[in-house]
Amino acid sequence: MAIDGGILNRRIDKTPVAVIDLETTGLTPGIDRVVEVSVVRVEPGRKPYIAFDTLVNPQQRVTATEIHGITDRDVRSAPTFTEIAGDIVDAVSGCVIAAYNVYFDIKFLGYELERAGVSHLPPHFCLMYMRPLLELGPRCNLGQACRAHNIEQAAAHIAAFDAQASAKLLACYFEVMAKRRISTYAELSRRKSYKFLKSFVNEPFSDSASFSLCPSKRVVSRVALAPAVTVDPQRLAIQEYWDVLCTVLADLEITNEEQARMIEVRHRLKMPKEQVRMLHAKAFASVICQFIEDRWLDDKEVRKLRRFFSCLSKLGWAPGE
Repeated sequence: MAIDGGILNRRIDKTPVAVIDLETTGLTPGIDRVVEVSVVRVEPGRKPYIAFDTLVNPQQRVTATEIHGITDRDVRSAPTFTEIAGDIVDAVSGCVIAAYNVYFDIKFLGYELERAGVSHLPPHFCLMYMRPLLELGPRCNLGQACRAHNIEQAAAHIAAFDAQASAKLLACYFEVMAKRRISTYAELSRRKSYKFLKSFVNEPFSDSASFSLCPSKRVVSRVALAPAVTVDPQRLAIQEYWDVLCTVLADLEITNEEQARMIEVRHRLKMPKEQVRMLHAKAFASVICQFIEDRWLDDKEVRKLRRFFSCLSKLGWAPGE
């Protein structure tokens, strides 16, 4: 599956990037499943384009509809992930993978591809953490990052729209790196110690044939079926609060600035306390599910749960309060 021994010595402006976005039934790979996937390829000398976009039948009940708007009916005729694994590998072949929250997307992508017989971790980087890495500001959610760079973002949590917005954000980061003479992935990796930077020693995916997969060409695209997607105001508020909450909780540390931001978001969105509790409980439950998936809860995981509880409490409510 090798291409040329990792990407450290590759020029950033000469290497294709596949910007991916996944919508899922929850936060825990193995328990939750992918329900939508979109890939936007960013290639040197060519405008970014959607290389693949479809809803996915998770073969279980669709949950988290309040976040992504996808229902059981929507995915009834959609392909399963195993059916489209070859299409996805082809869509990202030869590319470095980027996602706005790559730690989330790469885990789900890896789990789903492994179920289809593909065990490979491609080089990847996180567009959320590129902000502090390039000293452009603190990490924030995709909507805030787009506003900071005057990028128009269509409806959130529609995979194609989020991937396209992320690709535009990537173009801004490319400009910043060029101005600062960061020309290779090795130079980029020396700026910080984020975990995703270690993936630069890995090789991109080759094509589907290398994994004995056959592209299915089956797609059921939300955007193609309903280009003018409308979202009710209540779901928009839930989406925005959820995105900010997940961003703030990422490092299990709550600063005074983050605490103030969450209070401002709640007030601006006029979030009822019952909805806040629901979303905080959803986040806490997802962490518990991740920790007990192996039927084991060790002391380190217990300490993390306590920290997570403390973070939620500082942000307004934690389960049991």
